[in-house]
Amino acid sequence: MQSLLDKIKKFFGKINKNIIENIKTRRIIVIAFIISALIFAYSLVNYADLLAVYGLEKKVASEVQNMDIVIGGEAVGIKLLATGVLVMSVDREDLVNIQIGDIILKVNGIKIETNAELANHASISDGKELLLEIDRNGKKVVTSVKPIVDDITGQYRLGLWVKDSSAGVGTVTFYDKKNSKFAALGHAVTETRENYILPIQSGGITKTLIYSIKKGISKVPGELKGTLSTDVIGQIAGNTDKGIYGEISDESNLKNKKSVQIMPKSKIQEKEAKIYCTLDDNKVEEFNIVIEKVLLTSTGNKNMIIRITDERLKERTGGIVQGMSGSPIVQDGKLVGAVTHVFLNDPLRGYGVFVENMIEDMNSVE
Repeated sequence: MQSLLDKIKKFFGKINKNIIENIKTRRIIVIAFIISALIFAYSLVNYADLLAVYGLEKKVASEVQNMDIVIGGEAVGIKLLATGVLVMSVDREDLVNIQIGDIILKVNGIKIETNAELANHASISDGKELLLEIDRNGKKVVTSVKPIVDDITGQYRLGLWVKDSSAGVGTVTFYDKKNSKFAALGHAVTETRENYILPIQSGGITKTLIYSIKKGISKVPGELKGTLSTDVIGQIAGNTDKGIYGEISDESNLKNKKSVQIMPKSKIQEKEAKIYCTLDDNKVEEFNIVIEKVLLTSTGNKNMIIRITDERLKERTGGIVQGMSGSPIVQDGKLVGAVTHVFLNDPLRGYGVFVENMIEDMNSVE
């Protein structure tokens, strides 16, 4: 009897073992299938991205043949006059049809270009509704607003804080001597905390003198402080997320500059490089950095992670500071891109944009 029970237990034991082994095998097959599918999907996405990368390289390489590129590094004043007026803040709860970032283009069918023109329309409205034509994220919107009386001045106003221009200090990345063009900043001139790109009506870059440096520390960005002169050296034609572009009108400082080649993003190495910028001695200087990471398939203006290693620059600025945006990045004698942003928690580190991305935008600006 005992022998029979032992045989039964042994029989069912084998069955259970087979079932468990089958379950394990199925799990392994399912897991392997899922991993394979994920690898395949990842490969497809990255393959498409890589095709785009090399496609852009070929396009830019063709465009560069018709350019004569020289490195910048000069600090310049940047002045922009907006197309219409940009809404920075709305001070009335009842104005639900007006949003921060809206660009007011016309009032009652009349084109406006300055804050004063908008204020004048409200002042002479006698409290009657005004018809506003607005550019909202590239779409035209028409709405009406009724001005209210200001308690202090007694005049009619809209209850909006708007801006019609912008000014600051930045750095030229490169010049195209053959076509008398320039590229600077590496990122857009933006306004409001939402970083709306300021649409431009006109603008220019001017000579500037850096008179002091506010050193950067963790969570408190530093800054190059400079004067904006009336000596215009170039006209701005475009303001994109990868920089400002236009025609250079004063080429006096380009005569002694040597032509350089650009380095395709696929050739950039994660190693030592140099940046060129202007500090308070007001001459272009060379400083050492390390390119820590190349984000090959990234778009926009955050394509490389860089770190300042030059002890002189650490001592003078604390790292990357406002005003250094656009500083050209050079590796092995070739232009690879420009400084764009600083890491808030670590001023020695920041982002850079590929020069190919800047050239693509430059050539798309008319």
